[in-house]
Amino acid sequence: MGRIADKLAAARAEPPAVFGAEDHRFELGPPLPEAAVAEYEERHEVALPPEYRLFITELGAEGAGPGYRFCRLDVACCAKGPSGHLARPSPYLPGPRYYGDWEERYEDPPGPDRNFLRGTVLVSTHGCSLVTRLVVAGPARGRLVNLDDEGPVGPYVVEDADFLAWYERWLDEAVAGRHGGWFWEGLPLDERGLLGVLADDPSPERRARAGETLPALPVLDYHVWDALLAAVTADPDPGVRADLWDLLKWQRHRHPRSLPDADAVADDIEEHARSCTPRALGALSALRRVTFADVLSELASDDLERRRLAAYQLTSFVGVDRDEPPRRLLAETVAGLLEDADPLLRSHGVAAVGRFELLDLHSRLRELQETEADGWVRHRLAWNLGEHSARVWPPVPVPDFGDTAAGYSDDPPF
Repeated sequence: MGRIADKLAAARAEPPAVFGAEDHRFELGPPLPEAAVAEYEERHEVALPPEYRLFITELGAEGAGPGYRFCRLDVACCAKGPSGHLARPSPYLPGPRYYGDWEERYEDPPGPDRNFLRGTVLVSTHGCSLVTRLVVAGPARGRLVNLDDEGPVGPYVVEDADFLAWYERWLDEAVAGRHGGWFWEGLPLDERGLLGVLADDPSPERRARAGETLPALPVLDYHVWDALLAAVTADPDPGVRADLWDLLKWQRHRHPRSLPDADAVADDIEEHARSCTPRALGALSALRRVTFADVLSELASDDLERRRLAAYQLTSFVGVDRDEPPRRLLAETVAGLLEDADPLLRSHGVAAVGRFELLDLHSRLRELQETEADGWVRHRLAWNLGEHSARVWPPVPVPDFGDTAAGYSDDPPF
């Protein structure tokens, strides 16, 4: 803790140019009393991870941190959350990012008793709906999770071992001038380590993340750029190639270099993606080149997961172009999804009716409404048939550095 305090003091003396610093100025608010934290834990039937608990009781309860600022505990979870919602285990595991239909797969459907992002507390916000949350219950307890909580960019459990490791890495990288990008979620490795992962790691997701982390370095030497070019043209996984193509093609980095022959490189990735079994729909989607024929090919598979991934491409704004599919064949395909035994496929079918405005299938949606038992499918049906209620958010409490005990006893908002 002393080391982090010293680094914060050094950052205050010579503030680095980092997102959010104009607000928090590398200052922390006062720590919380032990009694306030113990009351919070008792109220929510959960034990906070020890590293996080140590930070907020000894160093500071809010202020300097990734994103806009480090959030105080009394605004860290839903003000209207059901009793015990933090004690319910978070399902997300370390590894690849959860994408696409992650919410339908792992979260409760919308409703008055919903436990959204159960087992986690808010740690920081990064703008729009990008957030970092701390897992307080579940297999990834103590780890940090980044996600877009209103979009398809789902949870990613970062590789830092705990809250203190995550926080100190942010501080070190900010001072070193390392550009953290959205979420500050690059791999916690130096240049040599990142190049090793990019070249040899057995996980395609880690290879891609290493490639995405390298341009965050303050200096991008030619040998690093050459390694990125080699990966975007020769990595065995089309998803790695497509992710790095997107990064380099659109210069989603701060270095004055661009990908030569980007369209030709994309053509090669597209061909490779279609040669794979199953087809690499994620790579094709990243290139904005997924077609209705790609979806039909995968929907014909006997493998349920392949069919699910294909059906999602009919619902995603980066999936099949709305004007591409022949209307009759599209309607027949979507009608088949509505009849499927798998709830997730039915849900994607309902969403596709809305996205492609297949009004002739509305009568089938109303029939399905009479028999459907799955909560997510019922939610989709109500939304597409115009029977949903508007979402109303409760007011968010505003943090106050002044009184460390405010909000924890008389009438706590959590």
